[in-house]
Amino acid sequence: MMRGSLRKFALPLLLFLYVACLFGATAWFQDGLFERDGYYHARFARMMPERGLSRHFPWTQISTWKDSYCDKEFLYHLAMMPFAQIGKEPIFGARLFAGLLSVVVVVTLFCVLRANRARWPAFFAALPLAMGGLFIARLGMIRSHVLSMLLILLGVHFLLGRKWRALFVLGFVYAWSYTVPFVLLITAAPFVLGRWLGRGGLDWRSVAAAGAGSTLGLAIHPYTPITLESILTYVQVFRLGLQGVASSGFELGNEIYPYSLPVFFDIYPLVLITLPLLAAIAVGWRRRLAPETVGAVLSSLLWFGMTMASARFVEYSVLLLTVALALLCRDAFAAESDLPGRLLRNRRARLAILAGALGTLACFHVYSMKFYVHYQTKAAPPRFFQGASVWMARHLAPRETVINLFWDDFPDLFYDAPRQYYLWGLDPTYTIRHDREIAVDLERRRKGRQPLDGHAMEVLYMSRYLILRASRAVRYPELRSPPFTEVFRDGSAVLYRID
Repeated sequence: MMRGSLRKFALPLLLFLYVACLFGATAWFQDGLFERDGYYHARFARMMPERGLSRHFPWTQISTWKDSYCDKEFLYHLAMMPFAQIGKEPIFGARLFAGLLSVVVVVTLFCVLRANRARWPAFFAALPLAMGGLFIARLGMIRSHVLSMLLILLGVHFLLGRKWRALFVLGFVYAWSYTVPFVLLITAAPFVLGRWLGRGGLDWRSVAAAGAGSTLGLAIHPYTPITLESILTYVQVFRLGLQGVASSGFELGNEIYPYSLPVFFDIYPLVLITLPLLAAIAVGWRRRLAPETVGAVLSSLLWFGMTMASARFVEYSVLLLTVALALLCRDAFAAESDLPGRLLRNRRARLAILAGALGTLACFHVYSMKFYVHYQTKAAPPRFFQGASVWMARHLAPRETVINLFWDDFPDLFYDAPRQYYLWGLDPTYTIRHDREIAVDLERRRKGRQPLDGHAMEVLYMSRYLILRASRAVRYPELRSPPFTEVFRDGSAVLYRID
């Protein structure tokens, strides 16, 4: 019996070990992070014991966070906190935590598929690793969406089993864990509609439970009532993203904007290939599909549409497509008298199908790894401000503000030089909501549409120092003359004093 169990779980265990080695090797050998926000999360988790539930975040002086900070990723940071205390640098423990969380996501996907009687759960659990290199990169990031991937898989399991009490609790946990607390509700609504269309009855309690749990979680969140106001910030983020840079006047993170179809296919080829396959199986065997399978198909289609509108939703699209395809195959191969069932009873046909599926999976995974290696090497430079942080610690007073023209420099600055304060960070929307006029001024100076007037900047931003990446400083010729004086430079950063 023990040998049979070992044979049964050999492939899943190899898969989990591979995922652990993949992200472990990446964390060990890479110099920096592809997604720079991980530095912010690592440093913040390290500081949690001393900060407690403080609602002030003075590291961004021109931002709603300064006096109305809300940690909407509270449980994510709380889970990372003990890891971030390991060693001298919090990034080591944060990387360890991120790697473990990535493995747990794949394990959970396997368990959800197996619990719902999907055929070949190990194969389908490995399928997301072939969906695209950027998806693999996002699975290994030090960001709360990875915890959200785990939670949404649990949510799908509860939806499949009509466990509305569990959905209520999960919705509550979501509100304490992720910046977009209604991901579960967004998933539940089309799922319930699909189940109803599949003649499984109207399971309205699942939708109500998911929505009520998230709402209650926001209402009694440790940072209430700021949690309710912060929802408006994320609505504004997506509004600006849909408008585009030209219309909004502000450049957000790349993940906010939609990809063109050719670019999307280049990054996620198997996602676009899987979609028509999913539709073909659903239409071809529609009469034998279980109601919950129809629900999973509709949810996956919704998230695919969301991904086409904003690339940051790809993690949900990939996971839901995988679950839906696994359930479709389960239902299609259920009847042994039909063609799929007869093929499975034929040993040669079964081996041919298995070889073809594994070969396709391996080819797309290798293709995805080409992109993944690029993201984790060339697109993941070392930290930019390590040398500058030493100079600032020696020459600047604690809590003295330093101007950062680029909001995406903030995670590195906060990580390496937390003694100083800065202007804006993580997302310009926080500054837009705080003071749109100053946000417009910063953006115009950053883009070179308005000259860097040192005296005006000193008065407006109440700071005598400006820091930039060395590669970006060359864009501003006015920095070569007074009132700017270069006081520090190394290969990655340059610091100016306004005299």
